[in-house]
Parts: sequence; structure tokens; C-alpha cells
Amino acid sequence: MAVALRTPLVLVTDEDLMRVSSDNPGYRFEREQDGTVIVSPTHTKGGAKSLEAAAQLRDYKKRFGGNAYDSNTGFAIGPGRTIRSPDASWVSQARIDALAPEETEGFWPISPDVAIEVRSSTDSFEETVAKIECFVARGTRYAVAIDPATRQVVEIGNRPDGLELDFDAIMDA
Repeated sequence: MAVALRTPLVLVTDEDLMRVSSDNPGYRFEREQDGTVIVSPTHTKGGAKSLEAAAQLRDYKKRFGGNAYDSNTGFAIGPGRTIRSPDASWVSQARIDALAPEETEGFWPISPDVAIEVRSSTDSFEETVAKIECFVARGTRYAVAIDPATRQVVEIGNRPDGLELDFDAIMDA
């Protein structure tokens, strides 16, 4: 389970979030709309699974363009500059090109086209599914939740043309 740091009287800026992330390697920091900072470390096995998912999206990017991102990448996906970091993600070149130059600095104000979340041992699968539902509600076209323990996969939205994911390889990484 992730730890929530509630800072109701302090505004955590994008720069603050980046500094705290840099000062605390091995932890993932996300920010909720209300300013709550979520801290969730990645276990070693979880990191391998996230890397496999990101590698598959990198391979897709090589064939179809756009860009793939790992679990360290944050996106400003909603009101109040909510910052989320999916385990693996992909953004189409058309959406990258549509960003204004000032939007390509810091956390991009978009939800990725594809977001993959792999359940960690500290989260329930319901929490993992809720994460992908949040991405879809904020503009992600296709999102996947994967539970390596039960080998369950939930897919929401429309998979981009040509995207093939090897869920077994992700779960077994």
C-alpha cells in the first residue's frame, strides 16, 4: 500500500516534487489534486515487471512512432495538476506535436495514450484497476492493469493499431 503525505497548508510545486524525487531514489512520488503526495516504493520484482512493460512499449514506439516512458515519468493528468506515474506508458507523436513548447517542460499536461499498471505486493488489484480507470477518465485511450499473483489482466479502452503486449512476459519478468 502506498503512503500518503498530507500537506494541507503547503503547496507542493512541480519543482518541489522533482527535488524530493531526486533526493529519494527508489521511491515514486505522485501528487493528488488536493495536494496530497503519494509515496510508493518499487520492489525489485515489481521493477523488473514494469521494465518489461516499458520495453514492450519502446518496441512499439520504434515501429509506430511516438514515445515510450518508464515508471519514473510523471504526467499532469487532471485538475489541480494531479501528477501520476504509470508503470509504463506511451504517447503518440501527434499528441506530442500538439503540445505547446512551454508544455514540454516539466510534467506534460496530458494523460498518456497507453498506460500500464502492474499490481505490486503493497497494493490490492482493486487499487491497481482504480489507477487505470483514473487514467482513462482523464484521456488515456487504452489502459491495462496486470496482477502477476493471479495472472489477471483488465484492459479498458481501445488498443492502438499494431500494439501487441505479451502479458505473460510482463508477469514472469
